[in-house]
Amino acid sequence: MKICFLASGNGGHFKFLYLLKNMGIINNIKLFVIADRECGSIKFAKNNNIYCKIINYSKKNNIELLRRLNEINPNVIITNWHKIIDEQTVKLYKGKMINLHYSLLPAFSGLIGIKPIKKAFEQNSQYIGATCHYVDEGVDTGKIISQYCLKKENIEIKQAIQYIFQGSNLILLNTLIKKFDIEVTIKKIKNDKYEYSPSLEFDDEIFNKNFWERLKSLWKK
Repeated sequence: MKICFLASGNGGHFKFLYLLKNMGIINNIKLFVIADRECGSIKFAKNNNIYCKIINYSKKNNIELLRRLNEINPNVIITNWHKIIDEQTVKLYKGKMINLHYSLLPAFSGLIGIKPIKKAFEQNSQYIGATCHYVDEGVDTGKIISQYCLKKENIEIKQAIQYIFQGSNLILLNTLIKKFDIEVTIKKIKNDKYEYSPSLEFDDEIFNKNFWERLKSLWKK
């Protein structure tokens, strides 16, 4: 399975899947990165011999993006970059293109990165979280696939960002299992934890403190 990240930043979700692949938890994926600028995702991909390209892209100039996507022919596109994708590209890859947003959509749509979390704290939202959704022609308006929910009570914003990053990775993995038939070696069970909707399709025991520390160590590579 070919998974292509559209990247602008450090690539936390990209590194999450890379780590799962290296640990033998996912055994049938090949990763690709297309970025709109020099960034941590590109640096990491270069250092680990992963296909990566920096392109010039805008909604009015999608030629290079379409050329690279046609070259890769991905099964899944994860849109973690700071761009709104043009209608032609969205239609061509409809059903294959997903996004992770750090809010419980439709709340705080249109905000990038951790800005939705900061906005939720400003507004004193009682519940915060992350959403995995299909990309459509709008901005954060695509059909919701899965969500991670966290009660904000007695949590500082720095800790909330950490929890939401971790939870968003798990709903990404859940989406890849449920919607794209990705193969995993971890035990597949119905994991009915209230934070995740729908229920996780796997045993999440391995995603402990040691795992997240190991992922964090990749930031320096």
